[in-house]
Amino acid sequence: MTISDWTREAIEAYLPESSEPRRFGAAAAGRSGRSDISERIEEILRGEWDR
Repeated sequence: MTISDWTREAIEAYLPESSEPRRFGAAAAGRSGRSDISERIEEILRGEWDR
């Protein structure tokens, strides 16, 4: 048994069983809500650099 297998079994035993997929709250932590960031990155960095 690998450490990964042992860890997986321990987590499965500890967490309650659920029929719906779990959502990770941290997954969207870096979202800005804007869709043009990658297109404007140079402008944004230039503005931050001048501060």
